Amino acid sequence: MTAQKIEPKTEPMIDLPEDGIITRSAFEALPQVPRGWAWELCSGRLELTYMPVTGWHWLVVLAALEYWRDRGHAVLGEQYVADSGFARHMSGKHNFVADGVAFKPGYKPHPRASTHGAANLIAVIEAVSEDSEERDAVRKRAVYAQLGVPNYWIIREASPNADDEDGLISMYELTDGEYKLAGKRLVSQLKDADEVEE
Repeated sequence: MTAQKIEPKTEPMIDLPEDGIITRSAFEALPQVPRGWAWELCSGRLELTYMPVTGWHWLVVLAALEYWRDRGHAVLGEQYVADSGFARHMSGKHNFVADGVAFKPGYKPHPRASTHGAANLIAVIEAVSEDSEERDAVRKRAVYAQLGVPNYWIIREASPNADDEDGLISMYELTDGEYKLAGKRLVSQLKDADEVEE
């Protein structure tokens, strides 16, 4: 019996520039990933992020988006939020997947676009889980503040009860380049909420 030599399977390497600045066309040419995964660009570092979506996740994000839509804003879910160069098909260091985005008054996003410049946004919404707390509540919050997004809403489970569909929103407003906690509200209370300053 002769031993059969097995050649290791090699995948093409992703060649990124040392300065971490990548063009949007290079980002869009990255290899396709399986459903539930997404590429994100964080401070010039390319990351492959698992994006599990539960029923609770979608319910609270949709309720938050409905709040903004009821006030006349265009809204979208699962969109990339990028720095201005990246959004204009040039280069940049940030391109995150946001659970939901609300656009500034009068702005109408292109229906085929999935990447949006932060300058066009009034709010970014993230529903966080234990696994995404560091990424969404710390890293993304710092980047969105740096990019100038006026409002950042972080939604966490309202109670440890697995049957509870409600969420608790920490509503941050951008003040002097940093997010300050403006208030907290249950998702179920959004219909009765006062206007968020635009």
